[in-house]
Amino acid sequence: MSDSVDVVVIGGGPAGSTAAGFLAQAGLRVVLFEREHFPRYHIGESLLSATLPILDALGVSSAIEAAGFVRKPGGTFMWGRSSEPWSFFFSEDPGGRPHAYHVLRSEFDHILLRHVQGLGVDVREGWQVVEQSFNGRAKVVARGEQGQRLMLEGAYVVDASGQQALLGRRDGLREFNPFFKNLAVFGYFQDAEPLSGTVAGNILSAAFSEGWFWYIPLHDGSTSVGAVVDAQRHAGAVGSDPEAFYRRMVQQCESIATRVRDAKLVSPVRVIRDYSYCSRCFYGPGYLLVGDAACFIDPVFSTGVHLACLSGYLAARAITRVSDGVSEEEALAEFDDQYRAAFNRYLQFLYFFYDHHSDPDSYFWTARKILDPSGPLETRTAFVRLMSGSADLGSVPPALDRALADRHARLERAAARGRFGSIPDAEIFRVRGTLSTLKKS
Repeated sequence: MSDSVDVVVIGGGPAGSTAAGFLAQAGLRVVLFEREHFPRYHIGESLLSATLPILDALGVSSAIEAAGFVRKPGGTFMWGRSSEPWSFFFSEDPGGRPHAYHVLRSEFDHILLRHVQGLGVDVREGWQVVEQSFNGRAKVVARGEQGQRLMLEGAYVVDASGQQALLGRRDGLREFNPFFKNLAVFGYFQDAEPLSGTVAGNILSAAFSEGWFWYIPLHDGSTSVGAVVDAQRHAGAVGSDPEAFYRRMVQQCESIATRVRDAKLVSPVRVIRDYSYCSRCFYGPGYLLVGDAACFIDPVFSTGVHLACLSGYLAARAITRVSDGVSEEEALAEFDDQYRAAFNRYLQFLYFFYDHHSDPDSYFWTARKILDPSGPLETRTAFVRLMSGSADLGSVPPALDRALADRHARLERAAARGRFGSIPDAEIFRVRGTLSTLKKS
């Protein structure tokens, strides 16, 4: 015998909480299973200002503001052909928001989860989904910490299980991106030197020979410091002694090493593998994939929480449309199209941004410009190869060649003048893009 609900959500992170919250606002009965107890640790601490309208619509912005998170005015980069740092600011976004936040995800995610619980979501922490099937209705079996079992039926399951990707893995939907075949190794320092002056509060992204570092100030006085490096080259060294490897990477990046010289490492050193991937389809029989359960992208522009919240909103809207009488095929296809379009816009921007870095002595940066001649030429790889002009792809139409050269020139000028807003495709980071999506409801 099973209980009946409208929707079951698997996972209580930003994607799951956002989806559950908007579904509850629409009057649907939602049960959310989270295998851990919040607050719990999670990486992915730097937000985009484009996420704030979603948090506003969910009604949680005042609680987030009250938490005292560090305000993030923009980003500073030590990247590309120039050794001089350059920055962007959210205030460059007309009609946008002047800041985002750097958050402790343990606190941020807990705020979201408690908020949606207050909206009427039945939140079950300490419960793990062990089975999901579909026979006209979605069926979920979950197991509690004391061995108790619960079976629920609903119209849909929203898989927000993060990189566990419960349903995407089961159905073989996940495809890894060979271009961003990286891993991240990271920790937290106390008393690290912050950015100051006009860039105080910015995230710092610093490229070095083996990849790049993030440097994020947090409101508890710690600084999140992580290195993104080539997985194939370094997996063995990381696995044998993560902290020794991490400290070695820090010393190889002068801009980071200088800032943590008098600081103390106050956390374990953690590693994330299985880095960048995307599912072939973001929905299946009786389910939708959101957040990291659907796709994950290189974090250089801090898009993780934004894509999670956006996908949660889009999933909730698709399910609500079906309950209002729109055909399921139309609603779910639109969800896939919109979420995939957002992911691919960021992905394209990242290809272009990675290609802007030039370091002929670096394995990491050179490897991203070398196409394996024995492998297939993927569309996305072709894009970056065209951007760099370093592969023999045959004849490039003159108009395309001029367009690509123009994009490079615009990026060079924007970096030199510190005008991120004029970089090609920077429009995807603007608040008005999120507002446009929300207005389609």
